[in-house]
Amino acid sequence: MGLYYESFGSKDNPALILLHGWGMSSSIWKTLLPILTPHFYVTVVDLPGLGRSTSTDASMTLEKMSSSIVSELESSTAEPLAQPAYWLGWSLGGMVALQIASQYPEKVHALMTVASNPCFVQKEDWEHGMNSVMYCQFKAAIESSPEKTLSRFAMLQIQGGQAAKPILKQIKAVLADSKPTQLLATLALLENDLREPLSKLSCPVLHMYGTEDHLVPKSAVAAIQSQAKEQQQTVSFTGAGHLPFLSSPDAFLQAVLAFIDSIKKHG
Repeated sequence: MGLYYESFGSKDNPALILLHGWGMSSSIWKTLLPILTPHFYVTVVDLPGLGRSTSTDASMTLEKMSSSIVSELESSTAEPLAQPAYWLGWSLGGMVALQIASQYPEKVHALMTVASNPCFVQKEDWEHGMNSVMYCQFKAAIESSPEKTLSRFAMLQIQGGQAAKPILKQIKAVLADSKPTQLLATLALLENDLREPLSKLSCPVLHMYGTEDHLVPKSAVAAIQSQAKEQQQTVSFTGAGHLPFLSSPDAFLQAVLAFIDSIKKHG
């Protein structure tokens, strides 16, 4: 496996590692780099099997994915993990970042998730995810017609949110430039249930959501808030869909900086 990643900005700044969502690549963060690099040493990663990170592992697990990312970044001459980093993951990337925080707590200064869910598919004791029948139908559609289904998935991500047309254009450009090798294997990672690891994290956590997100229901946000420990915060962006960092970039940056300031104040 070859992990694709790039680092931007000054190494004198705190390290921030960005993990994208399913079907996408790290190119989704491109327009955010100008506002992030004045504050952070930013490393963007293509998740194994997606974007430009090729993988032949059709039985991928969150544990293996996390291990490969941490291992590659540890050995990098760019030194993104010279010190514990801030990890920020969007959607599936949020699950991966959560897994890394649980598996490698010494590498994580704080965790931030965006439009993510510790359990994306409904279970008997968790109704705050995608209906399991709909999920299986989506999985079958990806197997039979991946390009068409990814295009439909792009529409679902912008549904209900602000700035839908320019964001859809951006998503389609990312998809057009991406040649994923493990669409199905990485989709299956959404079946994981990380509620217990989330409840056991000792690092500070910020959960960020869009109020009009059609992929992470409001009930999930409420459930996560009710179960969150003291060091876990939640922010919602009014009018935003599944990509609040694209529709509300300034508010998104302010939420991230405010979270980090709160960590510094509390030592």
